[in-house]
Amino acid sequence: MNADLAKLIELEKVDHEMARLSEEVAALPGRVALIETRLAEHKDEIEKAKTAIKTNEANRRKYEADIQAGQQKIVKYRGQSSSVKTNDEYRALMHEVEFAEKEIRDSEDKILELMVLLESEEKALKAAEAQLKVEAVEVEKEKAEARTRTAEDEKLLAELAAKRSELRTGVTDSPLAHYDRVLRARKSVVVEARGQKCMACFVLIRPQTWQEIRTNEQIVTCSSCGRMLFYDPASEPPAPPESPKKKAKNQPAEAEAEDEVPTEAAPAP
Repeated sequence: MNADLAKLIELEKVDHEMARLSEEVAALPGRVALIETRLAEHKDEIEKAKTAIKTNEANRRKYEADIQAGQQKIVKYRGQSSSVKTNDEYRALMHEVEFAEKEIRDSEDKILELMVLLESEEKALKAAEAQLKVEAVEVEKEKAEARTRTAEDEKLLAELAAKRSELRTGVTDSPLAHYDRVLRARKSVVVEARGQKCMACFVLIRPQTWQEIRTNEQIVTCSSCGRMLFYDPASEPPAPPESPKKKAKNQPAEAEAEDEVPTEAAPAP
């Protein structure tokens, strides 16, 4: 194979691998940020659960204070009832007592509802805290893996950069310049030609050009897409098996040939 062509095939593999590794390294900080965002969301859930519990407790204290205030009102109104002079005044005081008792019952109902709610809120908080512990371990593990992968990728990139430089140095200027131009415009530069077609753009190759490509002795470019073409004999389809009809046709001829073989004469007495 042409020396420049062989090096360019290898150079493209290196360039593609470097591009892949560079994308991976660039994406890793975003992955770490996503991991940390997920952890922050779990922390927010815990803070919300704690806030809900504090609000619950504050509301319970308010209703407890309302009950105490209602009880004080009842004592006050009952004390005043002994000194009233008319039935209307007495009924008004009893109405206030009934209203205060109703407020107390409502507050007690609210407290019971809050106690039931508090139980579920505390369970949710414990579950969120337990999940956060598990998530924190997983996050640290994933971050460590991301850092390790970044270090490995950067090491590979340095090795590939050295190999790339060596390959480029070994290619003559004109093919290298053409390689760079096509690489900037397309994802692939050096592609296989198979079945008399460019396997990138699938344009049919002229017979004479096809014969030149099959030798791999010179760099031939596709007249359509400008990519460099090479030939791989391993990609040639296997020869079709001999058909049964052809075999049957050959058998009578072989039999006739056998009949025509002269027999050896018997020795004279």
